Amino acid sequence: MKKYTALLAAISLAVATLWTGCLSNSGTDAETKLVVLHVNDHHGSVTSRKDKDGVGHGGLAERATFIKQVRSAYDNVLVLDSGDINTGMAVSNMFDAAPDLAALDAMGYDATVFGNHEFDKSLAVLKKQMESTKFPWLSANIKYKDNGKYLGTPYIIKKYKGFTVGIFGLTTRRTEILENPDESLEFFDEIETAKEMVSFLRNKKKVDILIELGHLGDVEEVTGHETSIKLAQAVEGIDLIIDGHSHSFFGEPKVVNGTPIVTSNEWGKYVGQAVLTIKNKKIVDFAWSPVEITDKAFPPDAEVSALLKPYLDKAAAELQTIQMTTSEEFPFGAKLPRYMEMAIGDLVCDATVAQLEKLGVDVDFAFHGGGTIRTGLPQGPVTKEQIITMLPFENYIYVITLKGSTLKELFEYIATLNQGAGGFAQVSKEVSYTLTYDEQGRNGKISDVTINGKPIDDNKIYHVGTTDYNAEGGDGYVILKNKREEAPYNSSLLLSDMFIEYVKSLPQPIAPKTDGRIKVIGGTLPNKK
Repeated sequence: MKKYTALLAAISLAVATLWTGCLSNSGTDAETKLVVLHVNDHHGSVTSRKDKDGVGHGGLAERATFIKQVRSAYDNVLVLDSGDINTGMAVSNMFDAAPDLAALDAMGYDATVFGNHEFDKSLAVLKKQMESTKFPWLSANIKYKDNGKYLGTPYIIKKYKGFTVGIFGLTTRRTEILENPDESLEFFDEIETAKEMVSFLRNKKKVDILIELGHLGDVEEVTGHETSIKLAQAVEGIDLIIDGHSHSFFGEPKVVNGTPIVTSNEWGKYVGQAVLTIKNKKIVDFAWSPVEITDKAFPPDAEVSALLKPYLDKAAAELQTIQMTTSEEFPFGAKLPRYMEMAIGDLVCDATVAQLEKLGVDVDFAFHGGGTIRTGLPQGPVTKEQIITMLPFENYIYVITLKGSTLKELFEYIATLNQGAGGFAQVSKEVSYTLTYDEQGRNGKISDVTINGKPIDDNKIYHVGTTDYNAEGGDGYVILKNKREEAPYNSSLLLSDMFIEYVKSLPQPIAPKTDGRIKVIGGTLPNKK
């Protein structure tokens, strides 16, 4: 605790200087503290993840211990989530995040914002999740098309002794591309919505402190993606932006146009802790740090552990069965399947082709967005739980029929995706091509595309294996939806099940390897955090 307390003090001094001119020190009223704790991109991380030394990182019960410690030290504590609670560990996926949400309620969460992965399943599932929690689900830019009502709650106002805090939510419009949200919903412009909410909360509701709780991301995935950085540049009057979506690690806030932006990595490995000093209803000092959550520093809370146990016990028997053995780790790194060819991507795509062929289905090749793959695989025995955690989405395998001239358009689209985007394509062994990027991993160009060693024939009909998600335009692959030659073939098999059947048929142990099917020239690699 001493270590991060010292870090808080150091960051306070650095950040306070950046607030000169917008913070008031006038008045004689006593100072008071507001502590804001925040997590983003939890992604079903029910339990901690062990490192090579056996130390657990993240975990809901461990997070609960930390939050209780903070509550015991401060009178005013606000606990927020910046979205993507859903989709991750198998035990969370099996129960539609019921254990996660029950634990967040037990911790006394004040609000969450809808992340794009809250729309991975049906709207009915999401509504059930919303109804199950005591805390509200925020977003000021998602409404029903027919009546203009909000899906959730646009904002909340928290009243403390001597001041009020307004919190409004924003969800990235890229959700319409990254997921397949229910057609009854409409997503509105993030920046215009923010301007409206700032004016409303400042002028009508007269809040003293204003926080934007967003799932926007700080990294521009494609041209036109409205990030938290762009939000701060365009909108005045926000005291603090708490962000999610990019899974970024911040060692200190990013201050843009006088507004600090903070985010706390992923999977509950860190909890962001902001300490606001308030005097005369204004912020006079600000300190923030990412607090690392480990089972060594914060032993699991007994209450939350007991709450989670029935879910873990019920899932354990099935999930702990061994499905394959590896000779070495299949690496994942910092989301490397979104940047380059990876052994795990090769294996998933090759599994898709092999299992479709086993069913007697014509398929020329398969591809999956790198964002479909959420982890690597460990060395040694691999359980069903680890595979479902790696491929957590309930995606069914489809086969799309495309004319060669349209297939060329598909590969041209693949080149437009910046490195780091979830749609970055991993492909099966039948495909080979070269991607050339600038130093930032943008402005991609594709060349030397071959299918089974031959250039694409404009007049030939090709059969492409992928997920129902991509087949319906997910990750921007609208070509697959709008320009296919006929209705897609639905294998009725989940990608994770197909993968399991394939790897079980291979000689064990399975070695990670790549063969150069995707060549990348230039580009970048992600932060290792």
